[in-house]
Parts: sequence; structure tokens; C-alpha cells
Amino acid sequence: MTPLSRTRLVVLASVMGLVAWAIARMAVASGSTPLAVPWTVLVVAGLVGVLVLWLGWAVRQYRRGKNPGLSGLRAARTAVLAQACAYTGSIIAGAFAGYGLAIALEWSHAPRREVAISAFVAVLGGLVLVAAALIAEHWCKDSRDDDNEGGSAPA
Repeated sequence: MTPLSRTRLVVLASVMGLVAWAIARMAVASGSTPLAVPWTVLVVAGLVGVLVLWLGWAVRQYRRGKNPGLSGLRAARTAVLAQACAYTGSIIAGAFAGYGLAIALEWSHAPRREVAISAFVAVLGGLVLVAAALIAEHWCKDSRDDDNEGGSAPA
């Protein structure tokens, strides 16, 4: 399995941010009222991050020989989950950052300022998810991955 590319995560977040910014600007320019971002985005992203870290910790213990009951298939699935969460967190962070920046252009309007703040709080949730996923993926990494230049170690 190839390790995550941080460049790919940044590009994905940037593209999502630009798309969300453009859509939000068009909506605001047409007179639409921006929707507030629910605070649960931060909570759910944080809980998923904790779950990924917990599963990644179990794989780390397995790799060190302290958790022999864990199967190799579960370890591989945990690594894939960590990568999926990194991509999801990157999308969340980018999209809500673009949305928040588009709304923040009208900072003097109090209701829109609150929407922008809620979007930036959701960005934190996405970043927490990315960080947790990167840590869990590091814990799941096989020591043979470092030796193999192609990045694809045998299963």
C-alpha cells in the first residue's frame, strides 16, 4: 500500500476550497442567505479521529508483538480507513475554509460573521481528522515500506 501524499491532501483541500468559495460567492451575490454550519461537524470529526487513533494504536501494539489476537487483515483495513479519513478531513477542511472565506468578506454583517465563524470551527474538525489519520497511518506502516522505494510492500 502506498503511503499518503501530503501534497495530494493539500491539493485536494485547495481545490475543494476554491469550488466552495466560488459557489458561496455566487450564492451570496444572488441574494441567498448563507446557511450556518452545524457545530456537530467538529464533534463528529473529532470522534472519528479518536476512533481512527484507537484502531491505529491497536495495530501499533500488534506490530510490536503486544496484541497477537489482531489479524493482519484488520491491520490493513485500519490503514485504509486512516487514508480514507485523511482524504475526508482534507475535503472537509478545504470546503468549509472556502465557504467561510467567501462569507467572511462581509464580516461587518453580524449574522454572516457567525456563519463564517461556524465554518472556521468546522475547518478545525477537518484538520483534527487529517492529523489523527496521519498518525494512525504512521502507526500502521510496515517497516518494509521504508526499505521499498516503489512504496508497494508485499501484503
